[in-house]
Amino acid sequence: MPKIYARRNLINYISRLSHVAKTKPVVNRAIFDVSSVKEFEKKVKRSDRPVIVDFHATWCSPCKALAPRITNVVNEHRGHVHLARVDIDELTDLALDYKVVSVPSLLVMYNGKVLNRMVGLQSSDYLRDWLNEIVRRSNKDW
Repeated sequence: MPKIYARRNLINYISRLSHVAKTKPVVNRAIFDVSSVKEFEKKVKRSDRPVIVDFHATWCSPCKALAPRITNVVNEHRGHVHLARVDIDELTDLALDYKVVSVPSLLVMYNGKVLNRMVGLQSSDYLRDWLNEIVRRSNKDW
């Protein structure tokens, strides 16, 4: 088959799939990266739901291991708990404001207050139990 026909076949195939490219990807709004202090104020401190704040760093191996675990645990709560990821190298002042001296550090915030914190790499089961206990104790307020 000459190159022209192969190229036309490819173009026809891509044009038939064009509807796929027009669909919007599914976005989990319960999990987000914080890029500024202003965004932190709006999405975390003023949230109508509890927010786990994951203070991490791109160079931190335990942070990389914790990320999928905490994401899965938050997803289990089906939007009732949000996850905000804060890179301490980009938002150093914010990390210092919340006395983050080691990463990974997790804070649970609700109504602008820190309810609980955890430092270090933890198993999925431990994270699940930790978050379930916080939700259970504070459920009357949420």
